[in-house]
Amino acid sequence: MEGRKSLMVVSLLENEGKSTVAVNLALALERKHKKVLLIDCDLRLSTVATKLGIRPTPGLCDFLIGEVRIEEAVRNVEKYGIHVLPASQAPADPTGLLESRQMEHLFTALRRNYEYVIVDLPPVTVVSDAMILSKCLDGYLIVIREKQTKHRAVEETVRSLEFAGAKILGAVISGSEVAEKQNKYSYYYTNSRNRK
Repeated sequence: MEGRKSLMVVSLLENEGKSTVAVNLALALERKHKKVLLIDCDLRLSTVATKLGIRPTPGLCDFLIGEVRIEEAVRNVEKYGIHVLPASQAPADPTGLLESRQMEHLFTALRRNYEYVIVDLPPVTVVSDAMILSKCLDGYLIVIREKQTKHRAVEETVRSLEFAGAKILGAVISGSEVAEKQNKYSYYYTNSRNRK
């Protein structure tokens, strides 16, 4: 993954751990001394701000409807060394905001300012939001929950994404015993580092 990269973290269904993966990926890249922006584009059920302990507003929705400048919406979360653009309050028409020309221009600008842009999106089988942004970003990272996500569902989703011209960069298995241990290590590593 050389150069400036932007990728979407998605799951097939709810509660598969996509937001946790998006947050941990952003933190892992920061540890590699990369300039990272994490965007919460799950405008219906946003959780990134809560996971990182920051205010959810102002955020992406406030910027897209013209209430704030992008500099006011993006947070420099010094505790973790990353920048975050929270979703803000749920809008009446999430899909319409994501389809807007302003959203496309925003991603073009952000890609110039960050080495990595990580985007947390709603599950791909629930709403079409992830498909809408495929033209703006480099590709998808699919989160698959062990012993929950069906193989056929994964195959059908991959076919649908590829048919739409989306590039799939890889997959992450969540909910496994190994993944749980790694998440605990990540938590203790981050907190011990912040206490220094």
